[in-house]
Amino acid sequence: MPNQDLAEQVKAKLALEDENLSHKIQALKDLNTKALIEQIITTEQALDTALREEHTFKDLNAGFLSSVGSDCAEVKRLLAELSLSPKEAKMTAVEMAAWLITQRTKNTELTHAIGRQRSVTFQLGNLQINIEQFRRRLDGLHGVLHLRTAQVRFLCEVSYA
Repeated sequence: MPNQDLAEQVKAKLALEDENLSHKIQALKDLNTKALIEQIITTEQALDTALREEHTFKDLNAGFLSSVGSDCAEVKRLLAELSLSPKEAKMTAVEMAAWLITQRTKNTELTHAIGRQRSVTFQLGNLQINIEQFRRRLDGLHGVLHLRTAQVRFLCEVSYA
């Protein structure tokens, strides 16, 4: 009889371990790490595409890029050309500065360049916002991946017996 009780205890323990193993396997499947990795790959590709778009945009619009509170190279070039015109050479520095300010609205080429500069600045800002969103999304997904890694490690170490 004692051998039969021992055999039943071993069978019960094996059945419990089998049930625990089934729970662990189901828990691992429920983590759905494959879909998470696919999301990370997709987001990395989108970030790479956005960075390439920004680089291409900057290359195509290099003359219209400006630093904060400053004119772009194209506007500066046009202002320099206007300040070198012969009839304006007789003006004082204050008169020249005032005249150049009025030319920003009166001179069509200068007005067009200023408008293009604003448009380029706005579009570049949008591209940079998209890049920042992809980076933040990727950071969040990496955080979730680290959590899932810890959960997998825990499930592999824990014994329910």
